[in-house]
Amino acid sequence: MRVHRKRSSVARPLRLVPCLLLFLLAYPAIAQQEIVTATDWRVHEGDNPAWASPDFDDSQWATISFSELNDPKPSNAGTHWYRATFQVPADFAEQELAVGMGPLDEVYDVYINGTLVGRLGHWEPDPRGPFPRHLTFPIPPGLLKGPVGHIAIRRWQGGAGLYWVTFGLSGYMSHAHAPQIGSKALIEERERLHPAAGAIGELPWDLDYLLFLFAASISFVLYSVQRRRLEYLYLGVYCTLWGVPPLIAIPLATSKSVMGPSWGPALIFFLATLSDTFELLFLASLCPRYRKVLQLGAALAVIAASAAAYGLAAQSYTVMSIWKDWNNFGTWSFILLAVWGFFRDRSRGSLAIAFCLLLSWAGWAWATVAFKFHLPGVYFRVGPFQVDIRSVPLVIFVFVTLLVLYLRYRDEQARQAAIDQDLAAARRMQQQLLTTTAENPTGFTVDAVYRPAREVGGDFYRTVPLEGGSLLVIVGDVSGKGLDASMLVALILGSLANETHRNPASLLAYLNQAVIGRTNGGFITACCARFHPDGRVVLANAGHISPYLNGRELTLENGLPLGISSHAAYAEAEIQISSALTFLSDGVVEARNPQGELLGFDRMAALTVKPAAAIANAAQQWGQEDDITVLTVAPTFSLNEATA
Repeated sequence: MRVHRKRSSVARPLRLVPCLLLFLLAYPAIAQQEIVTATDWRVHEGDNPAWASPDFDDSQWATISFSELNDPKPSNAGTHWYRATFQVPADFAEQELAVGMGPLDEVYDVYINGTLVGRLGHWEPDPRGPFPRHLTFPIPPGLLKGPVGHIAIRRWQGGAGLYWVTFGLSGYMSHAHAPQIGSKALIEERERLHPAAGAIGELPWDLDYLLFLFAASISFVLYSVQRRRLEYLYLGVYCTLWGVPPLIAIPLATSKSVMGPSWGPALIFFLATLSDTFELLFLASLCPRYRKVLQLGAALAVIAASAAAYGLAAQSYTVMSIWKDWNNFGTWSFILLAVWGFFRDRSRGSLAIAFCLLLSWAGWAWATVAFKFHLPGVYFRVGPFQVDIRSVPLVIFVFVTLLVLYLRYRDEQARQAAIDQDLAAARRMQQQLLTTTAENPTGFTVDAVYRPAREVGGDFYRTVPLEGGSLLVIVGDVSGKGLDASMLVALILGSLANETHRNPASLLAYLNQAVIGRTNGGFITACCARFHPDGRVVLANAGHISPYLNGRELTLENGLPLGISSHAAYAEAEIQISSALTFLSDGVVEARNPQGELLGFDRMAALTVKPAAAIANAAQQWGQEDDITVLTVAPTFSLNEATA
């Protein structure tokens, strides 16, 4: 939730074992050698090369402690000089010496007795330094001759500080120390072991990052199964932004060439601070009562993250302070609003999430107070490991939330299974309703194929043998798809079951009156035909695709689709046929391939000379997007003549 958390970006666990072994082997020799630590520091703002001289009188300078010297947020940005003295042991004259520097940001020079011995970063053309680290600077032989040595540090800071925003170089910070002078071999060994010890202490946070990535993978899997549940996506991105930026930051933070106040680290810092945005979006998706307010908070969090990235790159202490205030109070105000919404919801899952959020809030609130008033209790040690009190409720929140989401997912899957069973039953019922009264009525061959785009569809057809050997056929298409469309199909078929009309035009008019006011703003297209034994066919059309004869579309007068106007009238046309007449729904012509190209009327016209199943198969292979219905009716006498 917060980004100024501690993150280890130094030695990884696989490198710790040899470091510890090296420390154990070197410890007897280390214990016999003396190390001198510079104390009693004095500070002065400004820049003057003469201040490096051991003879310079700094008695008028302000005195500070090392903790103040190590403060990463100075009140005044710019160049400062720090001076101190130390006692030089007699045996130093026989040793190869070095000064060990703990992490100081951002650019500094180290002088021993007025001689420059080391530098972090560069001063020209403008001061820029890499991320602070433990360093060892050799001291030229013979430089420390007297009983008293002088050390001076020329240091520049941009004002924003790098420690508290740069991916938690806590392995360094927890082992920060005042400059130490001693044997070069000893100092080098100590400066290598400090980051290793820090990394060991930070293993709990490293484990947290892995847990976050594990939680992210679970969230993305759940989202891949249920794409409409955006809370899975938001939680996955939130966990990813907690786990990935520290891993990306490792090579940047340990690089000697990547400068801390640059856009590379700023971009990673932006991604890390963006986690607040997705946390609020996630809570908004679970808390509809305050959804709009939480979405507003997410938008403000994006602005805050952008400002924080700029503040780091520009090293603006003002901008970073504003971001920190938002980080501590702005985001949590919206989160506590979500907590209130969860408590008002009163479901078990909402109460569990609210309780975990309150624990997290309590941890971060205590950390803010403890840092401000220098109180203990933010960190506690478990053996060699250092545990951040803020990380415990945070991990609990993520995994309790995942458990709640999983239980909801399981319940929803059970409900979906019940819905699927109902839809399957509805499809079987629809198939039974669409079955023709006779597979091959006397005098005609009927071939019908119906393939809905979903479990149930909005297409329908019906063939009814009439007196005198004639056959009544109707094919139609309800606007829309799915269950709503299938309900209108059931209405149409129910109306057809009670019809007494024998003429296509009057039948369409009857159906139009039956569905007026029941389509919920939709409509129904239909084409009706009466086939006579002598080859005559009387047709009427209500906005449907005209039937095809010998690969050509018939020209019919189109009336209004059913359900639009109670005053609609339908005209009849009569044709003579000797071969199959093909009726189709628009799911055939509107089939779309992966390139977005429609099957179209021209291709469909060429297909209409084929059997119904072949036409439906071709449309499905092209790319079905809507219900497909194909029905062909051929007079038996024409087929017999063709065979003869």
